[in-house]
Formats: sequence, structure tokens, C-alpha cells
Amino acid sequence: MNRRTWLPGTAGLFRAVPFLLLFVAVLSGAQESGVPVKTGLSVEAAVSLALGTDGRIGGALLDFEASKAKVTEAERRRIPSLSISASYTRLSKVDSSITLGPLGTMSIDSPEDAFAFTANLQYPVFAGFRLRESVRLAELQSMGKELAAQTIRNAVAFETRRAYWETARAGRNVEMLQENLSLMERNRDVVKQRVAQGTVLKADLLSAQARCDQAEMDLDDAEDARERAYLNLEALVSASGGADGKAPVGTAASRFTLTSKPEDPPLDGRIAEIVSDGNDVSPLLREALGSRPETKAAILSEEIAGVGKKLAEAPLYPVLSVNGNLTYANPNSRVYFQATSAFTGTWNVGVALSYDLGGLPANLVARDAQEVGIRRSGVDRSRQEELITMDVRDCLLSYKRAKRDLGFVTKMLEQAKESERVSAQQVKRGTASDLDLLTVSTARLRNEYAIVNKEIDLQIAAADLRRSVGAGE
Repeated sequence: MNRRTWLPGTAGLFRAVPFLLLFVAVLSGAQESGVPVKTGLSVEAAVSLALGTDGRIGGALLDFEASKAKVTEAERRRIPSLSISASYTRLSKVDSSITLGPLGTMSIDSPEDAFAFTANLQYPVFAGFRLRESVRLAELQSMGKELAAQTIRNAVAFETRRAYWETARAGRNVEMLQENLSLMERNRDVVKQRVAQGTVLKADLLSAQARCDQAEMDLDDAEDARERAYLNLEALVSASGGADGKAPVGTAASRFTLTSKPEDPPLDGRIAEIVSDGNDVSPLLREALGSRPETKAAILSEEIAGVGKKLAEAPLYPVLSVNGNLTYANPNSRVYFQATSAFTGTWNVGVALSYDLGGLPANLVARDAQEVGIRRSGVDRSRQEELITMDVRDCLLSYKRAKRDLGFVTKMLEQAKESERVSAQQVKRGTASDLDLLTVSTARLRNEYAIVNKEIDLQIAAADLRRSVGAGE
């Protein structure tokens, strides 16, 4: 297409600028004056907002950041321990002397001020792989925190999808009950005319009025339920969730609209391809066992138990360590006869090999206990895989049942529409009354309501299936 056919000219663009500025000013003025401005919200946008603002996810991510710091801490414990100290001591004066036999007696003046600067170095060259396994344990625990955050993200995504579609259901309920109230009012008016004509009893009018009053009460309840559903959804997608102390303008239903429709395809991508292939659930199970954070956490728990066993075995090995000391003091305790008051430096380097014989029985029991823990982790992992398999199968059955029910009620709606069309023709020919047409129209309305409910049930079942497979976001 030629660009000149659809791009505005420069002059036209400049003429449009004042209108754009006016629109922005009106929009800003409406927001400042308290006039609610509706915002379109799709289900995917709602999930994205919820994942970015939910405090549970934020707390889990902070735990993950703290666990990464623990990994760095464990790695840096491999650095040799070097401590430096300085001290000053004021001593009381002591007069002492040494007898040298025939040579007489020599007096020694004790110093009154003692200064010392020391540096100590300690490093376990081999400690039964404690340092290496401590780092590995911190890494595994950090991975566990990350998986916990992913689990919460999947749960929040499903919770938001379900809240979105329940809000859509509440909105459709209000629309249906509004039409139902209109039908009941028309029915009451028709009965009132017939009472005036003497063709029906006054009791029929009272019954019609009672149905009209009940329809109005049902509509009021549905509007309250819709507002609660919108508030729940707003709390999920809003950063403050109403906790900032600012009173929102208008009702929640007036602040944003739902743009995703219940009739939209509930599944897409790889899951839709797997479900459409047939009754073989093995691809879904493989997807779930490979993607669910719960499965990864069970595997991780087994690895942590293995690291715990190695840490329990560490005391069964001897400990080889290197130590050193540098002392610069006045007086220096290693100098026996220090004639003058002066700083003197001394040092020492050593190697130590130790083995805890007395703790050997307890250490062997601790190692055996860790072996039991490894077997327990294996059992928990198998149980977790069984639970995930049952979850996937159950969610798939629920999805297929919702899809099958939607097909049934869709066929019923076609029959109800045809009955309404036939009744309308009969009313024109005079072979049916207005009451008969209203009765058929009410039946058609109930079928439409049933279809919307089944479409939303299918959307929620699809969201639950995505969660069970591990594609919750």
C-alpha cells in the first residue's frame, strides 16, 4: 500500500496536535477531579500485574536473595582465618632480684607498661570435606528457595486467572438478571392487562408481582457479588491492594473492564496440541514431571539429604590444619632476659593433625541416620510424583468434562432459540399468547446463562490444567 494513502501529511499532523493535547488534559482533569476512567484488562495482563505486585512473590524472592548471600558466605569461609589484635596492659611495679652466688645479687626492674601486637593464622587444609559440602549445601538450599518462589508464582497466576473469570461470570450474571427482570416486568404488565380484561385471576397478578420482586432482589445480590469479585481481582493486580490509605474512586466495576471473553480459546501452545492429540496423557505427565517446581524440589531434597550424609561423615576423617603466629610486643614473653625496654618480634608456624576417637560411636550413628534420611527423601519424591500424576489426570478429566458440557448446553440453546422463533410466529398468527412467548424467552435466557457459565468453567479448568502441567504463568 502506498504510504501516502494512509500516513497523514505534516500539516494534518500539526492540526491534530491540539486535539491530542486537549484529550490528555481532559483525561488528566477527569482523574484529578475523581471521575473514574475505565481501564481495559485482559487475563494475561492481569496475571502479569499480579506477578509483579504480589507480596508473597516479593517475600519469596527476598528469601532467594538471602540464600544466595549464604552461598557467598560459605564460599568465603574457605579463606584462611587471619585475626589481628593489639593490647595494652598497665602492670604494678614489682621489685625482684636474683642471687648469683659469690657474685652477689642482681636486681631486675619489672616493666610497668606492656604492649603487644599479634597476628594469628589458622586454616584447615583437610577437614573431611566440610567446607566443600557446606558450599554445596548452601547452593542446594538457594535452589530450593528459587523453586519455592516459582511455586508461589504458579499459584498466584492460577489464582489470578480464576479470579478474572469469576469476575467475568459475576458481570455476565448481572447482565442476565437485568434481562430477566425486564422479562418479569413485561410478564407482570401482561398479567395486569388480563386481570383488567377478566381473563385471569388476581392471584395470578400477585404471583407475577412476586416473581418480579424476586428478580429485582436477585439482581441486587448479583450486583453486590460482582462488586466483591471486582474488588478481589483489583486486590490481586494492584500494587497497594487498597492498603495505601487512599479511597478509590467509584466502584471497582467502574474502574476497569475485562477485555478477555469467555468464548476465547482456553488453551494454546504445546498444551493445546497435546490435549487435542487424543487420550494419551503420557506427554502431559512428562511435561508436568519435568516442569513442576514441586518435582524439582523433591529431587533437590534428595540431593540435600546426600550432602547431609557427607557432612555427617566428615568427623570420621582426621583434621589437618596449618597455624601460624606473629607477635610484636614490649616486653615479649618469649624473651627471658630483656635488658632494655624495646619491641621484639617473634613468630611460629605449625601443622596439626587430630582425630576425634571419643566421638567416633556417635558420628557413626549420625551417618546411619543420614542414610535413613536419604531413603526417606526417595520415598517422598516418589509420593510427590504420584500426586502430580493424579493432579494432571484429574485436571484433564475436569477440562474434558467442562468442554463436553459446553457442547451439550450449546445444542440446548439452539433448540431454545428455535422455540422462541416459533412462539413469536404463533403470537403473530394469534395461536399463542404473550405469556407463552415470555415463558419461552425466559427459557432461552437461562440457556444463554448456562452457556456463559460453562464457557467460564472451561476457562478455569484450562487454567487449572496449565497449573498442573507446570505452565502456570
